[in-house]
Amino acid sequence: MKLLRIMGVVCLVLSAVQAQAQTPDEKPKKQAKDLYEKAMKEGNDHAGQLRDVCQAAQLQPKDKKYSDACASYRTALIHDDDAALASAQLAYQAHDLEKAETLARQVSGADPKLAGQAKVVLENIRNEKLSQQGVAEIKAAWERGDFNVVLALSQTMTTPATKHAASLYVTDVNLYNGYIEAATKAQNANPQEAITQLGYAYGLNPHGPIDCKARMAELQNAMAAKSNSNFFQNQPAGSKTTPGAALSPDVLKQLNKLLTDARNAVKQGNSAAALSDYQSILKLQPGNQEAQTNSAKLEQAIKSDPKAAAANELRSAIRSFYQAQFDDARTALMDYLESPQTAQNPGAADFYLGATLIERSILRTARAQWKGPSQDAITAFKEARKANYSPVRSYISPVLLKVWDSTAQ
Repeated sequence: MKLLRIMGVVCLVLSAVQAQAQTPDEKPKKQAKDLYEKAMKEGNDHAGQLRDVCQAAQLQPKDKKYSDACASYRTALIHDDDAALASAQLAYQAHDLEKAETLARQVSGADPKLAGQAKVVLENIRNEKLSQQGVAEIKAAWERGDFNVVLALSQTMTTPATKHAASLYVTDVNLYNGYIEAATKAQNANPQEAITQLGYAYGLNPHGPIDCKARMAELQNAMAAKSNSNFFQNQPAGSKTTPGAALSPDVLKQLNKLLTDARNAVKQGNSAAALSDYQSILKLQPGNQEAQTNSAKLEQAIKSDPKAAAANELRSAIRSFYQAQFDDARTALMDYLESPQTAQNPGAADFYLGATLIERSILRTARAQWKGPSQDAITAFKEARKANYSPVRSYISPVLLKVWDSTAQ
């Protein structure tokens, strides 16, 4: 019995020794096999497959299956890396930075040379993006008129493309400043030339650091005031025109503005507006020769130009509306709308026709008996909406606005 117990212990010890002797060899085998099988299931992850089969080959260097697989996957991955790098370089040359970056990041470290080239592409992309962002900031600075920022950021550009883009904005800044400098030099001796130069600067950048419109207006007003003052003060004695000394400062200021507006309207080809301004001048100063002469010319021009005549007719009708001459306004507006070949602004005409009909009916009806706008007035408002007309609400009474807003439904 004792002998049997000893023999059992000996067998257990021998089996344990045998198991320990097998473990160092069997474990790497199993690990290598597992890694290889894992690689076969990894599909398109060539980098992962290469890592796994090459690790299996290291665990079992004598097993040719693993070493061959490692070499094969390395060759395939290098081929993929080469294709990805070439595509990334082409995309970069075509300035498709997002695509180039995606492709360059696909290049693995299987071939150190290809990996280094991919790193260069990625660095170029990073610099290009930073430069493009800088160009965008330069553009924003130009548009808001911050020329100092434009000049400062242009010095930070690093790539040829962005340097060229920045240089265009720098050229425009220099051009703008040149116009302003020329205007400043000419403003006393030749204000009209100064206005021209300011106009060039404003056209180049309306948001530049100089308020070109304000300066042009100042020069125009100064020229007009000088011209008008000379005219008023040099009227012959006994003429219908009141001498300049007799004009109050307020009237003189109003006349200056009307003359300036009329001259500008003539330059812009707006005969109706110019005629209206000259007629207002004649009300203030009946003997004003410029207004008399040009009014006659403009009236003749309007008569020979149906479109200008129609525009003047609409302007007169709207003026009649605001003067509460509703019968005259109604007649003129209906005549205007009945001439489609010359009606250039049917939306405004329809709106003021509707407003005229409403105001006319309110005026002729006791407040307690007024039952609201007529169907003709509602129809006119709806036609104005169809023509995309939008009135200036501050000029319209609350009653009219209420009716107008109701037609939007």
